[in-house]
Amino acid sequence: MRKIEVICYEQQSQSIEYVFKKYKIPFHVELTMAENEKLLRYTGVCLNSLSNALTNELNKIVDTRKKELYVTSLAIEATLSEYLSNYEKELETKQIKVKKKKLIEEYQSLIEPNVNFNKNLLFMIVVAAGVAVAGLFANNASLVIGAMLISPLLGPISAFSFNAAVGKTDKMYKSLVSGMFLLLAVIGTGALLTAIAIQFTDLPLTNEILSRTEISPVFLAVAIALGLAGGIAMSTDIPGILVGVAIAAALVPPAAVAGIGIALWDFDIFSSALTLTAANIIGLVLGMMMVFFIGGVTPRKFYEKEKAQKRMIITITIFIAMSIVLGFLSFKP
Repeated sequence: MRKIEVICYEQQSQSIEYVFKKYKIPFHVELTMAENEKLLRYTGVCLNSLSNALTNELNKIVDTRKKELYVTSLAIEATLSEYLSNYEKELETKQIKVKKKKLIEEYQSLIEPNVNFNKNLLFMIVVAAGVAVAGLFANNASLVIGAMLISPLLGPISAFSFNAAVGKTDKMYKSLVSGMFLLLAVIGTGALLTAIAIQFTDLPLTNEILSRTEISPVFLAVAIALGLAGGIAMSTDIPGILVGVAIAAALVPPAAVAGIGIALWDFDIFSSALTLTAANIIGLVLGMMMVFFIGGVTPRKFYEKEKAQKRMIITITIFIAMSIVLGFLSFKP
């Protein structure tokens, strides 16, 4: 059970009560004051299965830009209400499927740590790049997979896609900058470790390295599919799939190979690996944005929604154009 509290103006009362009655939520209302202004406080108890849908609808009514207005949802350890118990059984008996749509705040709790570049992400990506370089030269697939597993590169990509969907351009650009820094760190680490290693031994171009220089439009299509999977995982209660997406997307190994190409002064290796990396990133972003767009992940307020949708369409169009260009570049007759 969850306790739902709404502070609103008197003129919004009919809309608020309509939503509570629509979901058959018991509630009571009382008059309150804030800075000499009369407000209404609605308090209700809601089933967990209905809480997200109810909160989303209430947030469309209440203008939370006003500091005195807000909607609160709190977990309740126990509620003694025979009506609610019977209502819950009724929903289960009738097998009424309630559309569970994640709250914007739930997405933000997953996304927010990946928006800004920080030293922890840098440390993780350098370690991942180091493991990847070792695995590539050792021709050891297990090490390469391990590098993908600890890589935080998927975080900024998810943050960029989500913030593009909700129209938060400032956080979108911060995510882009964070992702670029992490990508450069992988390439730089690959180049530095290779440059040091070649001073002491001959480094073979293993199958693990050469496989990251093969480019094809198929890889872009696969990356888009993985982006769709990642977006679906974030939109549901199975975020563990993101781990699989992080491994399958293989962002760190080709970026590390690009760094190896720099250290070896081999432009073909560098350009091919960088193109593959770009195709993976563009495909992931495009796939995730498509899921958010189709799934209706937008700001709640009408004054933000239209602007966010326009920006989302522009961003998707740009990435589609980039993917077409990359498709032509990677096509080999």
